[in-house]
Amino acid sequence: MKIWKAAKLDFNLLKYYYKSICFTLLIPLAFILLYRTLAVGISFAMFMMAMSSIYTFSVADKNDMQRLYRILPVSVKALVCGKYLHAFLMGILAVSVSGILQPMILGMLGVNVSGKEVMTAVLAGMVLYITYVCFQIPAYYKFGPIKGRVFMYVPVVGILLTMFVVEKADIRTGVLFRMISENRYLGPCLLVLYLAAVVCISIGISVRISKNKEW
Repeated sequence: MKIWKAAKLDFNLLKYYYKSICFTLLIPLAFILLYRTLAVGISFAMFMMAMSSIYTFSVADKNDMQRLYRILPVSVKALVCGKYLHAFLMGILAVSVSGILQPMILGMLGVNVSGKEVMTAVLAGMVLYITYVCFQIPAYYKFGPIKGRVFMYVPVVGILLTMFVVEKADIRTGVLFRMISENRYLGPCLLVLYLAAVVCISIGISVRISKNKEW
């Protein structure tokens, strides 16, 4: 319950950035017109949303909200988990908008997209987004929104690598995916383990940084 309240606090902070968030949700729709590939389109949408994860840190720093955080009846761990919950919900919003509108746009362009392709692209987009966010948030806690601004561009590297892999995937990559697809339990298990490890490690680092930081 306290984690949800902490997440709601971050949603309230975003009122300064409503226009920017709408821009973040709509720009990928124009991007899909250029590439006409759902996987790249949704990956680009998650890349854009991940770059906006710095907004709550910027507002909190600008308004010196560290004093408020100290007097709130919420533990440091709950505040940090609330930050992650907020970020993940924003990712769900972005992937939902893209997962609905981008296939519709492709359909109007004459590009047929199956339900399986949509689900695969959505899943891949969320995996990328969670990876980006789990790398960025500890950096923002450590360096703040000004010095840590360079980490805002981590998703740029991710989207470039994604496009490179999609274009240059070799035989070994194909063999790997074929091995995973042949065992329907292997892929989901590896994915769950990866996401659980990334999220837990990232939250643990953020909590430690927050507890050790002198305000």
